[in-house]
Amino acid sequence: MRTLVIAADYPWPQNSGSRIRLATTLQALRQCGDVDLFAIVSRSRQDFDPPPAELGLARVERCAIDDRPPSPGRFALSVARATMPFEVPLHNRPAVASAVRRFASGDYDLWWFFRVGAWVLAQRPDVARAVVDLDDLEDQKILARISIPGDDHAGVSAHLRRLARATLWHEEMRRWRVLHRRISRRVVVSLVCSELDAERAPLRGLGVLPNGYEPPDEPAGRSAVGDPPTVLFHGTLRYPPNADGAQFLVQEVAPRLRVLVPQARVRLVGLAAPTSADLHGPPAVTLVGQVPDIATELALADVVVVPLRYGSGTRVKIIEAFAHNVPVVSTTLGAEGLDVRDGEHLLLADDAPALAQACARLLTDVALRASLVDKAHALFLARYQASSVRAEVVRIARAVAR
Repeated sequence: MRTLVIAADYPWPQNSGSRIRLATTLQALRQCGDVDLFAIVSRSRQDFDPPPAELGLARVERCAIDDRPPSPGRFALSVARATMPFEVPLHNRPAVASAVRRFASGDYDLWWFFRVGAWVLAQRPDVARAVVDLDDLEDQKILARISIPGDDHAGVSAHLRRLARATLWHEEMRRWRVLHRRISRRVVVSLVCSELDAERAPLRGLGVLPNGYEPPDEPAGRSAVGDPPTVLFHGTLRYPPNADGAQFLVQEVAPRLRVLVPQARVRLVGLAAPTSADLHGPPAVTLVGQVPDIATELALADVVVVPLRYGSGTRVKIIEAFAHNVPVVSTTLGAEGLDVRDGEHLLLADDAPALAQACARLLTDVALRASLVDKAHALFLARYQASSVRAEVVRIARAVAR
């Protein structure tokens, strides 16, 4: 069996949830036969590791695109088009589609697209045996963003700007839904991360492929709280939901947490954006940046916090913390799609005072920490190991190829 994977990412190093998902998918597809990987990446990206030799991919190519925010003229043109979402960098499509045609070698038993952008930029190839892993539902991400309360004390101009943004966001949400339906009519299977997303996207041929994580040889978590107590938020800060969550954590949650636990420290780990520098304020808040191995940061962490206010899919960072025996505090949205219960596997809280209180509890209550960690790790072993995800990829791939 031969598979061509066209991905809107390149998975090495595996330092984000989407890259872990893509790498797990490639490992599974290699169990079925030869795999060619065509990866679409941003021109600004610099961190490329070679594919693992033991994976044995047949051929690999990267295609760089310009994914910078559009100029006013290009944005106006995008708005004028009544079909495609504004965020899809369509001006790259001719070059990407041409490169895909040059790269594709012979007949494939299966075409596997990772994320919607891969399918669109490859010129929506009309192939009989195709899977599109949607990963996130962009319309749900926008819906959650619109729901974030505004500043009641903002001036008239700020309210007008918010209203204008909301109008554009509603149109963008509509376009994503149209695009998802179009994809579902053209491919055999469309995949989402959770049953919750499957309920939200009633598409033809929809399947659920959960996120997973490889069990570590030695979990990095510790039972005792460190000195100083450390709260970890990790994820690329160039991803807007993470950037918003980090700002919310630093500006609204952390000051309240320091009232409850004065020695508490916050570490922000992940690829930083130019605007992230404003968040750095040691010793209370340290902007660490990207690290080669997240396990070193998990070993320092007493709590992993997921203060996301909008997003979609499921958070691999929560599964990762479960695997490493580090207790978790999350917003309800941050943990959605995972089979978790508040007070049993993690603590859920949705506003700044409640998030601060939840973090403080886990920095001071040793018995609660131990209980959450034990049950969360058991859930990880039962539901979210990478081996289970690979088995499901193999099942889907073979069914579609037939």
